[in-house]
Amino acid sequence: MNDSINPNDIVSPLYVTGITDGEGSFQITIKDNQGKGLTGFKPFLEFKITQKKHSIDMLKKIKKFSDCGRISIDNRKSGTIKYVVTKNEDLVTKIIPHFDIYPLVTSKYLNYSDFKSAALCIKEKSHFTIKGIQELRNIKLKMNKNRSIQDKFNYCWSKPINLYSNWVQGFIDGEGSFQCEFHISKSKKKNIIVNFSLQINQNNHDIAVLDGIKKFFRAGYFKPKYDIKDINYCINSRRKTTAIWIRDTGIICKFLDKYPLYTMKNLDYFDWKRLINLKAQSAHHTKEGLAKMLEIRKGMNKNRRF
Repeated sequence: MNDSINPNDIVSPLYVTGITDGEGSFQITIKDNQGKGLTGFKPFLEFKITQKKHSIDMLKKIKKFSDCGRISIDNRKSGTIKYVVTKNEDLVTKIIPHFDIYPLVTSKYLNYSDFKSAALCIKEKSHFTIKGIQELRNIKLKMNKNRSIQDKFNYCWSKPINLYSNWVQGFIDGEGSFQCEFHISKSKKKNIIVNFSLQINQNNHDIAVLDGIKKFFRAGYFKPKYDIKDINYCINSRRKTTAIWIRDTGIICKFLDKYPLYTMKNLDYFDWKRLINLKAQSAHHTKEGLAKMLEIRKGMNKNRRF
C-alpha cells in the first residue's frame, strides 16, 4: 500500500481511514413507511464521521476528498457535527471503493463489511421486496452494539496489523489526547515532577490495534496491565477500555511535526510541546514558571475555549 503521499497535503486516503476507525460509523435504519411503497418500509443507510463543531475544517477536507456527502448537525446537546453520506449511489461508487482499497483496521471493519452488503442489496433493488427488507434487517441485527465482543476481539487478533503513518495520523486525530501530569516527589526536597504522555483509548476488544500502535512507535505501555490476548478479561472486566500511554515525547513530536493533526486537537499538541519546552528550561522549578505551565495545561483538551 502506498504511504508516500505528502503528509502536508490537505488529506490523504489513509488519514480518512484512520479518522474513520476512530470517529466513523456505519448505520442501517429501516423506517416504517406506513404502508407506502411496495413493502411498506424504507431502508436508510448512513456513513458518518463526527466531530465537535470547532473541527469543521477537517470534515470539510474529508468532504472535498470524497467528493460527496454533506456536513450537518449531529447532536445539538453535545455540540457535535458530522460529515455524512446517505445517497446509495455515492456509497457504492465512492465510499465503498475507498474502504476496499484502504481497509479499516479496527473491528469497525466488520460493520463496514455488513454495511457494504446492505448498500449492494439496495443497488440491486432487493429492498423493493419483503425478502430484501428482511435481509437488510438480518444484516442490521449483527452490527454495532449487537455484534458480540468475541467477534470483535477475534477479528482484531485474526490478522497482522501493519500500520501506515497517515492512518496513525488520522487515528490520533480521532482518539488521541495529550496529557501533562504534575507530581510532588517523595524526596525531602519535595521537587515538582512533570510527566508527559500521548494517550489513546480503545474498547478492550480492539486492544490488538493498540498493540499495533505500540509496535509502530516502538514505545508505550498499557493501562491497566493484563494479558492482552486474554479474551475472558475482555469479556468479563468491569473496565471496558484500555489505554496506551506513550511517554517518549521525542518520538511523538517527530512524528506529529511531520504528520500534523487536522482537528483542533492540534492546538493541544502545540500546548503540549510548549509545556515540554518549559520543562526543558526547568520552568517547573520556579513559582512563576510552574504557574505558567499549570495555566497552559488548564486550557487544554476539554477545557479549551473556542
